Amino acid sequence: MKSFLPIFVAAAGLLLAGVVRGQEPATEPAARLDRFGIRQLNPTRVAGRDYAAAWDNGRARTLGGQVDPDDPWFDAGHGDGTCRIDGRGTLTATGDYVRMYVHDPRRRAMWSPNLEITVYVTRVSETKRVSYSGVQIFARTNHGTTGTETVNLCDDRGYGAKVTLDGRFAFEKETRHNGPSGYSGSPENRPWDQWPAGTTVGVKYILRDCNGGRHVRLELWRDLTGGRDGGQWSKIAEHSDTGENWGRDADSPKPGVDPALPLTLSRMLPDSESGLPMLTVYLRHEFGTMTYQKLSIREIDPLP
Repeated sequence: MKSFLPIFVAAAGLLLAGVVRGQEPATEPAARLDRFGIRQLNPTRVAGRDYAAAWDNGRARTLGGQVDPDDPWFDAGHGDGTCRIDGRGTLTATGDYVRMYVHDPRRRAMWSPNLEITVYVTRVSETKRVSYSGVQIFARTNHGTTGTETVNLCDDRGYGAKVTLDGRFAFEKETRHNGPSGYSGSPENRPWDQWPAGTTVGVKYILRDCNGGRHVRLELWRDLTGGRDGGQWSKIAEHSDTGENWGRDADSPKPGVDPALPLTLSRMLPDSESGLPMLTVYLRHEFGTMTYQKLSIREIDPLP
């Protein structure tokens, strides 16, 4: 079974019981479900790409720094992690620097800027705790897919979503990879004191252009049902990048590039080393083991 639709379109605080105050759980129509039976908060755009991981295809395999032989879009050839796929829908990733990329195997077709990314993650164990321990999902980036990530610094830019072991849901704007001030964080929401070991968290990370394509809106949603009946999704965090409020004091990827620029395609293209600044979506965690299930990435419509 193929793990994506065959149509490709090139680029173009107070929390109570896990719900942001004033934000009720999503009640989208039950019929709008992805391949795994998980509720879609936004419909896939016309002719948009709809990727679903092939971890449930009945074939167990282990990826030690390589592309999945059953899914050429899933590239575990970054970082130093080992990914064990049981063939029944679960990937177990272990390592100090787990990196799992999803991109066109030809490295030509970019993702749309507007995405709904869904995955279920279970905390298993850690060998070390750092301030950002947990799962992170990055989009609107190339990040070493077509060139060295320590050289192609404009291609490394992107937006990340973080769910940390100490209970924080937040976003990160990467402006210069490994720069001393190359990462700018957003305000954080904390729906619980920690992410308990053995607890599965459904995460939806939604990125959309807005205000006529001038700004960017990010959202983080959570489901704690394991996906039962499509999931009970609550919005936990949201943040907008207007070009005035995020990254102004961060490191620039190169002279003359404003780190506060909203990461829209039109603003990223002029300085992109490859001309493909939105080629990759990737997931990462550090120093431990986590399991991943029901990964999907769908291209959606922007906001007005």
